Amino acid sequence: MIVALLTLLLPAITTAHASSMKIAVIYDIGGRGDGGINDAAAIGVDKAKKKFGLGPLALREIATDGTDLDRLLKIRFLANAGYDPILLIGYGFQSSLSAAMSEFPNTEFGIIDNSNVGQLNVECMVFNEAQTSYLAGVLAASASKSGKIALLLDVDRTNLRDLNKAFLAGAQSVNPKISVLAQNWGMSPSLDAIGMAKRGADVFYSTWNQSSDVLDAVVAASTAKKPIRYIGVIPDQFFLKSAKAKSVLLGAVQKRVDTATFDLISYGVAVRSYSDVLDPINSIFGREYSLKDGGVDFLIPSLGSKYIPAVLKAEALIKSGKIKP
Repeated sequence: MIVALLTLLLPAITTAHASSMKIAVIYDIGGRGDGGINDAAAIGVDKAKKKFGLGPLALREIATDGTDLDRLLKIRFLANAGYDPILLIGYGFQSSLSAAMSEFPNTEFGIIDNSNVGQLNVECMVFNEAQTSYLAGVLAASASKSGKIALLLDVDRTNLRDLNKAFLAGAQSVNPKISVLAQNWGMSPSLDAIGMAKRGADVFYSTWNQSSDVLDAVVAASTAKKPIRYIGVIPDQFFLKSAKAKSVLLGAVQKRVDTATFDLISYGVAVRSYSDVLDPINSIFGREYSLKDGGVDFLIPSLGSKYIPAVLKAEALIKSGKIKP
C-alpha cells in the first residue's frame, strides 16, 4: 500500500532529472555485506535505483569506519559536494548528525532508527518497537514454563516508546502472574543474561546488537531438560542468521529498514520531506512505522509455531486500536 501510494504521489522522473540528482547514503561500519542493518538498507537502495533509474553519481553510497569523526567527515564531504538529501543508516550517526545539521541548515538529512535529533532539516525514520515488544511479551509468556521471563534493553538505544512497559503488558495479557526480570545493560551483557537464567528466566527478549553475547549465554544455559528460548531483533542482530541462533530462536521483531530507506530516497527524488511530528517537545520530525502499515513485523520460526495464534490475536488487537502499547 505504501509503495502504491508513493507511485501515485511521485512525479514522473525524466532521464535529465535523474542525472542531475545528488542523493547520498552513508552506511555505518561494515557497509554492504554486514548481514545486518546496512544490508537491509541496501535492499531499499537497490529498489530505488531500479525504480527511478539512478546511477552511482545520482545515488552515491559510501561507508564509515564507525568512528564519530569519520561519520562527521563523510557527512561534511557529501554536503559540501551538494548531495541532498543525505541518508544515514543507523542510530550510531546521532552525534555526528547533531554536529552537522546546524552547519548545513539547507541540506536535508534522514537518519534511520534514531529519534533523538531534533531539527527541521532532519527526518527521523523510526519503528514502533512498543508494538512489537508487546508481541514479544505475549510470545515469551506463552512459551515460558517457569513463569519467569527476561527483558534486556540496550542502554545506548532510546525509543519514542516505553519498551519495558509494552513488554510487561504483553506478557501479563497472557499470564497476569508472570515474573519479568528487566534490566538495561550493565558492565557485561553475557553476565547479566547468565544471572537471569540462574534466577529461572527461560525466555529472553533482547535488543542488544553489538555482539552475540546474550544469545551465546542463552545457548550455553539451555539444556534438553530445561530449554531456554530467545527473542531478538532483525536486522539489528545480524547473528540471528547463525545455526546456534536457530537452536533457541523463538521469535524476532523485524524492522523494515529497506522500506524506510526506499521511502526517504523516493521523497528525495520528489524534492519533498516528511512532516510528521514525532515528538513536539523535542522538535523531532520524520516518520514512525507500525504494524498497521507493515513497517514493523513479528517473525516466528518453527520453535515458536504453536504460539502463533496468540501472537496473531494480539497483533490484530493492536492494528484495530483496541490495544495501544
